Amino acid sequence: MEGEHEAMTEHSFGGSWTDDKLNRLAKYLAAHRQIFTTNEKARHFTTWYVDAFAGTGSRSTQDATNSEPGLFDDVYNDLDTAEYRDGSALIALKLASPFDRYLFIDKSKAHVNGLKGTVETDHKNLLSRCTFQHGDANSLLRSWCGERNWKKDRAVVFLDPFGMQVEWSTIEALGATKAIDLWYLFPLGMGVMRLLTRDGKIDESWQKRLDVSLGTDGWRDWFYKKTAQAEMQFDAHEPLESENPGSLERDATEENIREFIEARLKGCFAEVAVGRVLRNSKSFPLYLLCFAVANAKGAPTALKIAQHILRQ
Repeated sequence: MEGEHEAMTEHSFGGSWTDDKLNRLAKYLAAHRQIFTTNEKARHFTTWYVDAFAGTGSRSTQDATNSEPGLFDDVYNDLDTAEYRDGSALIALKLASPFDRYLFIDKSKAHVNGLKGTVETDHKNLLSRCTFQHGDANSLLRSWCGERNWKKDRAVVFLDPFGMQVEWSTIEALGATKAIDLWYLFPLGMGVMRLLTRDGKIDESWQKRLDVSLGTDGWRDWFYKKTAQAEMQFDAHEPLESENPGSLERDATEENIREFIEARLKGCFAEVAVGRVLRNSKSFPLYLLCFAVANAKGAPTALKIAQHILRQ
């Protein structure tokens, strides 16, 4: 166990875009904790921090990991440094005012054990507040949402997948609590932009992945328009294909994808911020950092804070 913990602590990730993401998350968590410790009306809530792709807590930029082998192999070829840095889990644990409870999820049992070992060593005072689970983040999150008393609980949930692992049904479950602030690293260039081919000929399995990740087949009509040359009926419920080259025209710009995902989030949450595109050192758009707040009463304050952080 000890050797496994030491080895798995070196959980890899990308370059400066990751620092950007984590710095913005850290600023929001600090502001969130200030509200829930100084506001008399907020103090009675049990507060949670949930990291559904927690890894080992401490990450290295060496030997980056990719969840979609073969499709996105080139994205992480821009490793800017080889330093060890805190991941989102440790940032949340190091807050001056910690959360009441923490839930850390990772598909890898070794990653979960590594993070637990780090907490036992470096944050032993918070160990009793932490729950560690390994398995599918979607099913575990949906179960967790159903187990809470959302009249008494509040949470910040951070979804930081490497690819398109998050299912829209999970987003819906988080929004339905009306008590969660969500930070979601949406796979812009790491997923959607690469799957939306220019001619609309997309492998059926990838179409199904898009349906599950976006929670609708409406992306077909949003991102593809029939041209005047189209001679066949375009059925949104059939695999995208065309007998005539040029019969479908793609409109999958960064801005159009951002508008689509934010419109989808607005269907689940009280308020949604304008997201921020995170790029690697070659300016390739990797993710869209999104924020949504489920609690209508607290939404104006949360949105104001998050939007300011996203614009900085």
